[in-house]
Amino acid sequence: MKNIIFILTLILFNIIYAECYELNQEECLYWPDFCEWNDETGVCQDIGGGDGGGNDNADGPYQYSTITESQGLRNGPDYSDGVVYYPIAAIPPYKSIVFTPGWGGNGSSMSSWAEFFVSHGFIAMTIGPNDEINDDHNLRAEGLLDAIETIVQENSRSNSPIFNMIDINSFSVGGYSMGGGACQNAAMMDSSLKAVISLNPTVVFEDCDLCPGEDFDGVTYCICLVPEFVNHTVPSLIFAGEIEVNELPDYDGMLGQDIYANMPETTDKIMFEGAGGGHGFAAYPYGEIQEYALNWLKYNVLDDDSVCEALLEYPSAASQYLTNIDCTDSVVGDINEDSTVNVQDVILAVNLILSSGYNESADLNSDSTIDVLDIVQLVNIILN
Repeated sequence: MKNIIFILTLILFNIIYAECYELNQEECLYWPDFCEWNDETGVCQDIGGGDGGGNDNADGPYQYSTITESQGLRNGPDYSDGVVYYPIAAIPPYKSIVFTPGWGGNGSSMSSWAEFFVSHGFIAMTIGPNDEINDDHNLRAEGLLDAIETIVQENSRSNSPIFNMIDINSFSVGGYSMGGGACQNAAMMDSSLKAVISLNPTVVFEDCDLCPGEDFDGVTYCICLVPEFVNHTVPSLIFAGEIEVNELPDYDGMLGQDIYANMPETTDKIMFEGAGGGHGFAAYPYGEIQEYALNWLKYNVLDDDSVCEALLEYPSAASQYLTNIDCTDSVVGDINEDSTVNVQDVILAVNLILSSGYNESADLNSDSTIDVLDIVQLVNIILN
């Protein structure tokens, strides 16, 4: 009889509530046999799983394995407890993304995101800060860049299972909360990064030249967020919660919405604000969060333009969705963006040469300069 009651209860639960992550705190506590409330992230999650997303983290087509420091992985000085997740039987060279956690968390708290991306054919690395409490955003950003060096070295380590299988020119970074903010610091430090995924980011920038000072116990602090602090070119996907500021009032003006608003319009960016979501809205991969995150890397890292239109669609879970990306196809050599290549584009290219200017559309041979070789290619395009 008990077994029958349990089965009926389980069936009823699955009918009413498809996944733990969809429940609020009161509903979550009502199902203690199946779900538990995570106070750190403000998300209901499966018992013992910490998934928070209700989905199998590794829902992609690839199996995966891991490399730890005890197995020969480099122990970087700027982070702790690095673990590399690598796909099995995917097609190399592999692109990579590094994840770092929020305040008080360690690398294992980002494992669900690593499992998700590795199952889709990426190398994913999780790291923790050397000091989970006291390491600031800059130190965590340095940890992300140090982890990239570890992956680069793994490509040349002959005993590594991913020896000579890594694209050492393609790295992205992601993180939750303080880690999500640190990703923006990392982008300011290294413009070669391919993409950023900031999950409910918080930022703290201290600069007494740009920020107003406030006294606290006789000490002056100058903390704010202004465009100068996120003036980078790395494409950035930012997840934020609609009511997040209510949970983190001290970070008012320094959350995901504010990062998006201060980032240059010339930088590809998206801000996905979760309707009714708090600080744990994007802590774990699930539903549209993981869908948009995966498409972001496909678009910016794999150069898969087929997902661009999907990134322009307004998510059903969003209270606000902002982006400046443009899915229109560009024409090679179309410097003035009139959809044709003609003598006007040649004139513009010549002017760029004379003024020592630069325009990516005019750099036809991708050598980072505009010169007579580009003019020759432009003329050939027109003649052909």
